[in-house]
Amino acid sequence: MGKVARSVLAGLFGLQASAALAGWQEDLAFEIRVAKGCALAYLSQVVERMVDGRQVIFAKAHCEDGRVFDVTRTDALAPFEFKECQPADRPQAC
Repeated sequence: MGKVARSVLAGLFGLQASAALAGWQEDLAFEIRVAKGCALAYLSQVVERMVDGRQVIFAKAHCEDGRVFDVTRTDALAPFEFKECQPADRPQAC
C-alpha cells in the first residue's frame, strides 16, 4: 500500500497520517469499526507470535469513545475476535 493510500486510510479511521498503521493493524482498525462501531485510537499490550507457521496476535484495542476490547486473531486469514472489557471505567480488569 502506498504512502498516499495509508494517509487516506489513516484519515478515515481518525488517526494522524504519521501514525498510520501497517499490515494486520489496518485490518484490525477496519474490522473493529465495522463490528463494534469503534474508531481505533491506539493499541496496547500487543503480542505477535508465530505458532506452527501461523501469525497469532493478542492486543488491547482502545476506542476514541473510551471503550477497550481484548483482541485476538489466531491466523492471518481469520477475522479478529473482540471481547469488550468490563467495566468500561476499569479496562485493565480484562
